[in-house]
Amino acid sequence: MRGKTTVRWGLAGTGTIAREFAQTIAEVPSAFLAAAASRTVAASGKFCSDFGIPTQHSSFQDLAHDPTIDAVYVSTPAGLHHEHARQFLEAGKHVLVEKPFTATHAEALDLARTAKRAGTVLMEAMWSRFLPAYVELKRLVDDGAIGEVRKVEASFGFPIPEAGPRARPQLYDPALGGGSLLEMGVYPVQLSHWLLGDEPAVAAFGRSSTSGVDLDTTALLSFGDGATGYISSSMSTVLPNNARILGTEGLIELPAPHHCPNELTVSRYNPSGPGLQQSHIIQAPIVGGGLRYEILEFHALLESGSPQSSVMPLGDSLAIMRTLDLIRHQVHKPSQEDLHRES
Repeated sequence: MRGKTTVRWGLAGTGTIAREFAQTIAEVPSAFLAAAASRTVAASGKFCSDFGIPTQHSSFQDLAHDPTIDAVYVSTPAGLHHEHARQFLEAGKHVLVEKPFTATHAEALDLARTAKRAGTVLMEAMWSRFLPAYVELKRLVDDGAIGEVRKVEASFGFPIPEAGPRARPQLYDPALGGGSLLEMGVYPVQLSHWLLGDEPAVAAFGRSSTSGVDLDTTALLSFGDGATGYISSSMSTVLPNNARILGTEGLIELPAPHHCPNELTVSRYNPSGPGLQQSHIIQAPIVGGGLRYEILEFHALLESGSPQSSVMPLGDSLAIMRTLDLIRHQVHKPSQEDLHRES
């Protein structure tokens, strides 16, 4: 891909986020949206018509073997990410996978190994990390603006009905990777990992739907040096949807919705007075479509020949999926009442 001026994209999945991707990719001069496929021919046909995409494929297999396609954006339901992304990697395509990366750590590890064998670029589309506010957040933390970061507190949740006009039934289907944790909690979890490290111990609690997906989840992540991440997600409750990064000398706040903010607030501790010094707001607006930043990062990888992003490396995606696995295992483990009934 080095030296190639235009990346020809194919889209696997034609849902809401794929529509946003299609709208945004028009802002990237080096990108051309050449083809799309969906789980139904009718859906891909309408999508291609809506966005003027020249090639409609009737299956993901046809898209995988289209020789004119350089890269594929996978935005099918989370429970299908592994199956679909693997198909494209094995066909030699570079792959950008919508968050969450997969449904399990084992699936994520298999994708990473497949990409290495194929010699293709693979990246999780964790768009938050590439946004101006997150770039500024990381710079402030690395520069010691609030001292050593010791705690991250973040939530993401709002009611999502299972039926009715605002329903998203796929989020209630375990086979499709449903549940609040994979859909929403992945953002607080990734933020904790990004700022605090890998492989935390986990204590998690939650409530599941009758279909077996988590409706509400709260987890405490304890990292090796005692730093902690406190995260919550919900499909039934209105949460603050903000984030606070707490350090030894101050704190940084990301306003709701914290996964795509346009500003952040920095407050410093005043050791000679009560509490915090006066806070100041740093403006960091998203210019154009928010997904543009991750697309530009992906193009930079293809241009440079780098196998993975330094901002969203595969090691981070694997660590996040491990933590998500641990949280879900604890949320879904049988209660004492369940065990008593079974006995």
